[in-house]
Amino acid sequence: PQTAQQTQTPPTYSKASFVVEQSTVQPGSQANLGIKFVADSGWHIYWQNPGDSGEPPRIQWRLQAGVTAGTLQWPVPRRMKNPAGTDYGYEGTTILLTSLQIPSTAKPGTTIEASGDLRWLVCHDICVPQRSQLSVPIRIADATTVDGAARLLFQSAAERVPKPLPARFRPSVTSLPDSLRLSLVSSEPITQAEFFPSEAEQIDNGAPQALATHGGVLRLTLKKSENLQRLPERLRGVIVLNGRDGYELYVPVHSSPTQKRR
Repeated sequence: PQTAQQTQTPPTYSKASFVVEQSTVQPGSQANLGIKFVADSGWHIYWQNPGDSGEPPRIQWRLQAGVTAGTLQWPVPRRMKNPAGTDYGYEGTTILLTSLQIPSTAKPGTTIEASGDLRWLVCHDICVPQRSQLSVPIRIADATTVDGAARLLFQSAAERVPKPLPARFRPSVTSLPDSLRLSLVSSEPITQAEFFPSEAEQIDNGAPQALATHGGVLRLTLKKSENLQRLPERLRGVIVLNGRDGYELYVPVHSSPTQKRR
């Protein structure tokens, strides 16, 4: 894989680099780019909703005219408890995926430099702000070619990104006085379910998520956050089923018949 040159301050606790899947890219096509983080043992970085503390990685792109970057794709996070509360994030190696649209006016034989100013927070018993100026060359050619080692890396990273929830699950969310009840229909047994909210201060991040199944219907009870000001119109986030299958969730919230909207 092509790996970025970087100047990082401070050079401790974690490091970041760019990785590109394609060795050469055709004008008018896309280059798949990953932001690769490697955290030291015991340290972690954060998901897009960091939970009770922390902040997610942010990048300010510096791209040549005509080159545009897509949205970041975040892998399923882990729930991590610490003295400050419950956070959502990643340990070890993590890759955030995106793509760069190459303009059709790019000339074969030239090189486009993809650069960005990356900032993130890495935490253990303390939190340390990190920053890297990242850059990687993207070679333009008459045909797109893929780096074999990079393809395996990207395939592995893509498997960790949550997929759209299939319609067969027929999701619904009901608001109860102190909780939100998420219901799914499943013909296959589900013994584990864990929900990660995309929005802050909707659920109590540290509260147990009680799972009950009956007659092919799964019900996951999510305790409301004490800071919830008003009932959200939709519950948005990621649900992980049986410890392995991550799905995007975006479901309208309905009040129970006995409860008025807050």
